[in-house]
Amino acid sequence: MKLVALVKPPKDPAAAASALAAVTGSAMAEARMRIAPEPPALLARLPAESAEALVQTLRAAGMAALAIDEHEAGENRLLVRGFELRDDSIVFTSRMGDVERFTGDEVLAILRGASAIRSQSEHTEKQTKFSPVKAALGVGLTTTRERTVRGSQEDSEQSIFVFARDGRAALLRETQIELTGLGPLMQPSRTGNMVALAQELKKRAPRAFYDERLLRLGRRPLPFIVGGEMQISVGSKAAQTRTDTAGGLDILAEVLRAAVTENLLP
Repeated sequence: MKLVALVKPPKDPAAAASALAAVTGSAMAEARMRIAPEPPALLARLPAESAEALVQTLRAAGMAALAIDEHEAGENRLLVRGFELRDDSIVFTSRMGDVERFTGDEVLAILRGASAIRSQSEHTEKQTKFSPVKAALGVGLTTTRERTVRGSQEDSEQSIFVFARDGRAALLRETQIELTGLGPLMQPSRTGNMVALAQELKKRAPRAFYDERLLRLGRRPLPFIVGGEMQISVGSKAAQTRTDTAGGLDILAEVLRAAVTENLLP
């Protein structure tokens, strides 16, 4: 299956929605909903031939659309543990000892992004209180009531994607990378270190496409992405929902890489 994505806002949103609805057979309201988010936005999930046909139709209608294989996003990326910033290149090392060297001219794109894990819980509590009314009537001393307690928590993680022109890719995740490679540039916080690292990578690859929109967009749940949400039930009076947008972030990064490769961006 392939995912069809929009990488730039359409010049005529109404005409774009009409074209999408006509090709996919969806209602106009759904087509407008798919086009509304800030790009890159996913429009459809289709078999390969249908996806490519939809892309051609949307491009003919003036839309910057493309299709990617849903299983290719995240494949063959070096998960970086350590790095070395050289004058003319960047050297990445994985936890397993694999090494990749990217010269500045080899880098196609550098993308900063963030994903989020959101947990929502709900359970029922019983509260027992002294009841002066019951005591006065001689039918007991307490009254019991049930109430629903809801809670939520969100944790985020920054990532930097480095894509080479020859297809190689490196993924630098905030919780996985050792940041001592920054040396004197190290900051007092991990967030500050990720910012400093992105700027150093950018300096060494001035011709590369650089983008930070996934810091916002990578935290949102995406349509057509399976496995990002998990419902956990605990008994009859408690439940928990966990949503992880890391898979969606990988998809959006692959969409931007493909857009740069196909000269749809910048």
